[in-house]
Order: sequence, then C-alpha cells, then structure tokens
Amino acid sequence: METMTAVLILLVAVVVSGGIGRFVPWLPQPLIQVALGALLGGASGVPITLDPGLFLLLFIPPLLFLDAWRFPSVELRRLGGIILTLAVGLVMFTVVGAGHIIHWLLPGLPLATSFALAAVLSPTDAVAVSGMTGRAPMPARLRHILEGEALLNDASGLVCLQFAVTAALTGTFSLGAATGAFLWAAVGGLIVGVVTVAAVHLVQDWVIRTRGDHAALTILTMLLVPFAAYLAAEHLAMSGILAAVAAGMTLNLLPLEEAGQVATRLQGTAVADMVQFTLNGVIFVLLGWQLPGILGQAPAIAVQAGAPHGGPADTPVGLGWLGLHVLFIVGALLGLRLLWVWLSLWITRALARRLGRPRQNRPSVRLIIVTAVAGVRGAVTLAGVLSLPEWLRDGVPFPGRDVAVFLACGVILVSLPLAGVLLPWLLRGLAMPEEDASVEEERLAEAAMARAALRRLEQAHQAVPPTAPDSDLYAEAAVRLMEFYRRQVEEPDMPGDARAQSRRRQTIDAELRLVAVRAKRDELARLHRVHAVSDDTWRRIMHSLDMMEASLARARVR
Repeated sequence: METMTAVLILLVAVVVSGGIGRFVPWLPQPLIQVALGALLGGASGVPITLDPGLFLLLFIPPLLFLDAWRFPSVELRRLGGIILTLAVGLVMFTVVGAGHIIHWLLPGLPLATSFALAAVLSPTDAVAVSGMTGRAPMPARLRHILEGEALLNDASGLVCLQFAVTAALTGTFSLGAATGAFLWAAVGGLIVGVVTVAAVHLVQDWVIRTRGDHAALTILTMLLVPFAAYLAAEHLAMSGILAAVAAGMTLNLLPLEEAGQVATRLQGTAVADMVQFTLNGVIFVLLGWQLPGILGQAPAIAVQAGAPHGGPADTPVGLGWLGLHVLFIVGALLGLRLLWVWLSLWITRALARRLGRPRQNRPSVRLIIVTAVAGVRGAVTLAGVLSLPEWLRDGVPFPGRDVAVFLACGVILVSLPLAGVLLPWLLRGLAMPEEDASVEEERLAEAAMARAALRRLEQAHQAVPPTAPDSDLYAEAAVRLMEFYRRQVEEPDMPGDARAQSRRRQTIDAELRLVAVRAKRDELARLHRVHAVSDDTWRRIMHSLDMMEASLARARVR
C-alpha cells in the first residue's frame, strides 16, 4: 500500500474511533481502535509493513518524551522508590521468569526469542488503563504510581529487548559484557537526553529574551527534541529510549512559568494531547490491521511454535493450543506481577519497621489485585514486538518472529478486555492512604497565592497618589478584589461546614458565570453571522471566552 494512503487511512481510523468513543464511553478506546483496524485490514486484504527501526523511531521517542514531560516531578520524587521497584525490578523479574515460562511452554521458540518476547511484554500501558476505569475513577496516588511505572518500564523493557535481540543475532551472550553495555547505554542515554534539552533550552531562552516568544516555533522545536535525543544516543551506541525519557523529565524540571509564555503553555498542552492521542491510536489501529494476516498465518505459526529442540521442524502444537498458550502467558504475567507487588510491599514495610520509621498502613488485598490487573500491555508492547528484525545477519529469518508477534498481539487483546471488565468493579470505593493530601495541598496553595495577591494589590493601591486621576476608581477596584482574595485566605481555616458552604457558593457563582459566558458566545456568533464583526475580532474574543469557560468549568467541578 502506498505510504501516504496508508497514513491517511490510519489517521481517519483514529478520528472515527474517537467519534465512536464519544457515543459509547463504556467501551475502551483501544478496543475500538483494534476493531477498526481489523475491519480495515480484512476488507483491504493489503498488509501495512513498516521498517522495524523506522517504526520504533516514529512512535516510541515522542510517546515516552510526552509521558515524561507530563508526569508530575513532585510525585516522582515522593513515590520514586515504589515506582523504581516496579519499573526496574519487576521488569527484570518478568523478563527472566516469563522468558523461561514461554520457552518451557513452546520449546520450538529459541531462548533468546523467548526473552525478547518477555521483554516486550514487560512494559505496561497506563494510557490504556486510564480509559478502562469507567465511572469508578482510579485513586490519584495509584494512578501516579502506574503512570510512573509505565514511563520508566518502557525504557527498561525495551533496553532488555535490545540485549535479547543482540543475543539472537550473534548467538552469544556474556553477562559481564551485557552489564557493561547496559551501564554504558543507560547512563549515556540519560546524559544525552539531559544535554540535548539543556542545549535547546539555552538557545530558545536566548531567542525569547532577545526577540520574544513564538509559540508555534517553540512547540515545534520541543516536538523535535525526542527525535534528536534518540538519534544522538543511538549514534553513540547508547539507549535512545532512555535519552527520550531523560529529555522529557529534564523539560519537566525547566522553568516555563514566565508570563510571556502563556500562549506557548496553552497551545503546547493542546498539541501534546493531539500527538499522544494520534500516536497511541495509530498503534492500536495497526495492531488490528495485523490481525487478519496473523490469523491467516496461524497454522504455520503453530508449526514453528511446536517444533521441539532437536525434533522435526513440522511438529505442530495446533492453533487451539497456541491460543491457550496466550491465556497461560497472560496468567503467568498476572501471577508474576501479583507476586512481585506483594513481596515489594512486604519488604518495604519490614524495612520501615527495622529502621524505626512510622508504621505504614497494610495495603488491602484488593489494592494489590488492582495494581496487578492494571498491568495492561498496549502500544509499547506492539511497537517493540514489531521492531524485531525479520532477518539475522547471515540472511536467515529471525527465529520465531511470527510466533512472538502472534503471542504479543494475543496478550494485548486478552489483557485489554480483562482490565476493562475487572478494573471498574475492583475500583469501586477503593481508597489509598494519604489520598486526600492533594486536596488539602491545593487549598493551602490557593491560600498562599491569595496572600501574595493581597500584598501585591496593597502595594499597587498605595502606589497611586490620592490626587492622581481616577484614584477613587483604583481604590474601589482594589477593595473589591482584596475582599475576594481575603475569602480565599480564610477558607482553609474555616470549620468543615463553613468551608463546604463556601465551596458551594463558589460553584454556584461559577455556574452563573458560565451561563453568562455562553450567552456572550451565542451573541458573538450571531454578530459574526451577520458580518457585524470581522473575523479577527471574532477569533480574538472567542479565544478569550473559551479561556474563561475552561477556567469556570474547572472551578465548577472542584
């Protein structure tokens, strides 16, 4: 299929999936995209093929970069220990454990390929999980843990994949050499990512200070950063994946609060949402597109999987047994994850007691099960397995590649609906310790900001001489605004009932303001239709009204 046509079809499929998801919100978005892709692949009968290296370059760096950029750095520091045990320890545990289980189940699959498959199955997809919780929202702390895990285990899982592929290509594996190469790739990749963003930021900062901010140029430059970091690291035989993650984290820590960059922040968030939705959607549509071809090759795949060591190459396990193997692998991954989560929590509590730290609340069994079930495989798993090379260096087909692709796709397709069914039920009424801390934190932050606003207003009011023109108007406006901020300062110290009433008053006020804003928008639209205002005036006022509505809508739901 012609490349441009294929790209347009994939983008249209993502748009259609988003429209369908608006009408059936209870159906997980990834499943809609997989189904659309399967329909398109079956109807066209034409496979979409991408160079594995190109596929990895196009999808993984921007997704990891955006995830790292969006992840709250405070939560990463606060939950860093838990996240690292899942993102690094669990990945290694899964690669070793699942790799041996897969090789035991399918002896016709070489051990290196089994480890490669386990490596691509180790990363989880927090984006896929977030769309499956239904009307039972996930506790914020648990969501941050899963997002942080998904951010870092993408990198660690794909680094393990690179070592497994190297072992398959060369036929040798040295633990010492692998450890040295891992350290070089990991540490070097992190340094390349940090240096790339720091260099770009210095240049951009100089341009903004000398010539002003240009939102479109700044955003486009940032979108190119993950590709630059990835390619630079890969050129130096380092981990481009970790370079993209480090670039996103570094950008997250850089100051972007200047008043002159309001447009960049607003537009950048919208562009990031669009890019992330598009890339994730395209990957799931591609997964569905591959299904008809994979199912058509299933008998041959079953033959490859069933060939025992030293036995005849045409000894099949049967297609039904291959499907059961998918279920068994899903169960093994779930069991390994459940075991690791339980062990890590038990060890953490034991260490806390030994070090004399405050006793931690024992996590409920349901919380441990939710953490295990939420380990859904998604976009990164598919991108990783499709990045497996088709040929060895001597021109021989990569052993077991079709089997690995089939099993990885099967695990994704089973884990997605499994989480979609179980998570909404398991999350009902689930709470975590310190879950209300963010609410209190927000109230204290608002009070601190209100005190700062009061100080600045008092200074501005005192700076206006009584004899100055419109001094009485300045005084009236300052008193009105200062009264508004004083209520925000006093709110955290109010009794519970008074605080609830104050919040309710603010909600009602926001609702009435929304009514007024929407009425203004309707009138502006009427004036534009009758050509009473120009297009430029219409766009400028409409943008202001949109910003007001977004702010009021947030205040209404708090």
